[in-house]
Amino acid sequence: MKMFTTLLNKIKSADFILVTMSTVACSAMSFIFNVYSKSIVADFPMGIYSTCLIAMTYMNYAQFGVLNAYNRDYPQALGRKDYEQAQRLKNSAMTFMLMIYLLIFVVFEAWVAIFYHGKIADDVYQGYYAFGYAMCPILILLKSFDDMSNYTVRMNGKYNKSAGIGLARTVIALVLGILCLRAFGYYGLYSMSIISAALGIIMFHKDSLKGARLDFDFTFMKGMIIAGLPLLINSLIWTIVQSVDKFVILGFLTTKDLGTYSVPTMGFTTMVLVPQTISQVFYIKINHLYGANSDENQLLEKASFFTAITAAVSGAACVFVFYIMPIFVGRFMPMYTNGNTATQILIIGVAVYSTTMVFGNIFSVLKLNKSLIANSVALCIFNAIFSSALVRFVDHSINMVAIGTGLSYALYSLLLIIKLSRRFNYSMIKLLASSWLPLLAIVVPGVIFYMVIPNLYVAAALALFTIMLVCATLYKLIFSKR
Repeated sequence: MKMFTTLLNKIKSADFILVTMSTVACSAMSFIFNVYSKSIVADFPMGIYSTCLIAMTYMNYAQFGVLNAYNRDYPQALGRKDYEQAQRLKNSAMTFMLMIYLLIFVVFEAWVAIFYHGKIADDVYQGYYAFGYAMCPILILLKSFDDMSNYTVRMNGKYNKSAGIGLARTVIALVLGILCLRAFGYYGLYSMSIISAALGIIMFHKDSLKGARLDFDFTFMKGMIIAGLPLLINSLIWTIVQSVDKFVILGFLTTKDLGTYSVPTMGFTTMVLVPQTISQVFYIKINHLYGANSDENQLLEKASFFTAITAAVSGAACVFVFYIMPIFVGRFMPMYTNGNTATQILIIGVAVYSTTMVFGNIFSVLKLNKSLIANSVALCIFNAIFSSALVRFVDHSINMVAIGTGLSYALYSLLLIIKLSRRFNYSMIKLLASSWLPLLAIVVPGVIFYMVIPNLYVAAALALFTIMLVCATLYKLIFSKR
């Protein structure tokens, strides 16, 4: 009974719990929307949608690192209790982003109007492309301010409020998004993202951007750009990494294959969102910690503790997605069943990577920009080589792309652990024990049960038992000592 009471007290004090639960619920609703959309929209139009989203993703980098600098420096300023600097960072980031994204909106919409003029009436797919590209600057404008608002609320310590608002706006966006899909088909694909971002900006405003004002201090903005540019470059490389598999498909396969590959991408997004959210919360915490005392050893110890939690959650998420995706695809998206194997392959590699997300944040906190960029470049090279080579020389299928991508993420994770071990003169065994070990203890048995046990329910029950056993062991070894 005492152990149970202690566990409850720890859960109450662990403010990332509600954020994670909200993220799981929001991810589930996004998953439902994606599943429903694939029951309505065929794979070729879905490939067009994926292509347009790639363009939107790269528009995000027009902020030149200002948002990256804000996300890193704002919580450190709060940790130092330098509230004047924190407000100045907020004002400048908001002003710069508003200027740059409004400019992009005007220029890009003019390009769409000119380039696709006269083509839409002749080809329905050209109309799909034109509409998708026209939505890109709108989506990125809304999403950027939504992200900034959400992160600001969390950096101010209001994690539970962030979770509650996130859940409420996602429920509303899901309902309206499904209605738009039913009414407009392909054109409704963009609705949930737009509605969710717009609602987020409105709902987060009171605790994020209220009181912020336009500040055209271009000298200060220049300083933010210089400070955030290495982080931006690292994020850009990460985006390239996450786009390599799609570029390989467009280069060696077809747009239709890209549409089918949206299922593995959906599995990737579903699996990685939970550990990613946890790592974002912990990123804020370790930033506060380092801003307060600048102790690198304490920073690594805290990161190892957070990583153990992330690894256990990543393992559970991986097994869940591994089991559930084929069922959902077969039941609700029969046009996309060719993507099942690629999905299961991809999420295992990504799960291994997700265990070291918090470790990766250490490079950002300590401003080790060269190492940060070098790590991401290595992953980009791994991904490009493995994915291209497997498709080119083994088999022209999206399964080879998934294998190459999964391998590259796993190698990146190992490289990160090696670098941290050398940089801090810290035991590599301990780093592996707090990252890979909890994950593999959950994932390996779960995958084996799935492959060798004919009855899916029995396999799932054994996998669930394994998850509970690993989590209980982790609690006994780590949490009870704190």
